[in-house]
Amino acid sequence: MTQIVATAEQVRQLNEARDGIEFVDETGKRIGVIAREVDLEDIRLARARLESKQPRLSYADVLGHLAGLGAS
Repeated sequence: MTQIVATAEQVRQLNEARDGIEFVDETGKRIGVIAREVDLEDIRLARARLESKQPRLSYADVLGHLAGLGAS
């Protein structure tokens, strides 16, 4: 396994991260991602959303709405 040594500043950023972490090179190109672990609060929120009577939109519906707004 390849080992990369993080600087003190990088370790601080890793420790303070609350969501996933995206690693990019000096040009901003993504070179890796570490996803945040799912916890009990995430599961509770997902269940509450599934049980909600709020209307659900498909990905196509959202894209259509954004296109109508002039976004891409």
